[in-house]
Amino acid sequence: MKTEWKTIGVKVRLLELSNLNRQLDRLGYTTLGDLVKDLIAGKITRLTDDQQIDIMKANLQANGQITGHSGEPYDFYKQIDIEDFLNYLKTKYHEHTAKCYLSYFERYTNVFFGLNPDVELLKLKPHKRSWVLQAVKRFGDFYFREYNNREVIQLIRQIIERYGLNKNLDMKDKIYLVSPNFIKEKVKKIFEMPGEIGFIARFGLLSGLREQEIIYIKEKKICDNGYDCDCDNLHKVDCKNGLTIIAIGWTRGNKKALATIIPTKYWEKLRALQKFDYTDIVAAHKLMKRDVGVGYIAMRKILIMLCDLKIH
Repeated sequence: MKTEWKTIGVKVRLLELSNLNRQLDRLGYTTLGDLVKDLIAGKITRLTDDQQIDIMKANLQANGQITGHSGEPYDFYKQIDIEDFLNYLKTKYHEHTAKCYLSYFERYTNVFFGLNPDVELLKLKPHKRSWVLQAVKRFGDFYFREYNNREVIQLIRQIIERYGLNKNLDMKDKIYLVSPNFIKEKVKKIFEMPGEIGFIARFGLLSGLREQEIIYIKEKKICDNGYDCDCDNLHKVDCKNGLTIIAIGWTRGNKKALATIIPTKYWEKLRALQKFDYTDIVAAHKLMKRDVGVGYIAMRKILIMLCDLKIH
């Protein structure tokens, strides 16, 4: 009986073609056709997560040697120039933040890329662990920029997922794990939100206030007695640069809202709203979750990241 054949095509991004050839070579295949023959014959088995991680580490070590780096197995991350890495971080973040990332990188990368990183890293408090993961992810970005190699980024993602290193991190901590482009993208989407709901979202972002605190300053009386007054009302100063400083002085348990700085036009529009209560913030939250991908409460952390980032 005559054998019928079917040609199957595969689309690959041009940038990923060299990576495909490297992976074929690693598996001992010259062409995709040879790979498919063994796949049909059942000679290829799925690697475990640990096996995949070990293979990626070995590949990166080999790539490091090709690019002039050397060292013991799986120490590719030690071969970078620390000063270059710090200078890269300074182009993205303010100096203090950049030095913090470098400090966490130097202290914890041996653990992260070592055996069973979860044993040590899951002992850390969530906020500290989020900084460790952020520092390692920034190393991945730097490695890609220096050597045009995405495997470090893929390896870092795989280690985090394999060992559950982002376990028990709430949204406040997870905001720290994103790339600068993520922050810029979310801010752009927030500023594109239409209508009063969009205004409420932008006010939350620019003020850095919690939901209850925004409701509080919307209705709270403004003091007319000047700067030296210590009454319970709001005290505000309109600056010549278009910003308004609002002294709030509201404390609830361990949560404090001492002051905020907001564009004057935003402050005036908030006070002019005829209707504004918690249901408006809930509506903004739902719209943000759908269209932006973050909740209203996450904007406090996004504002902190904006202050850390060098926006070009």
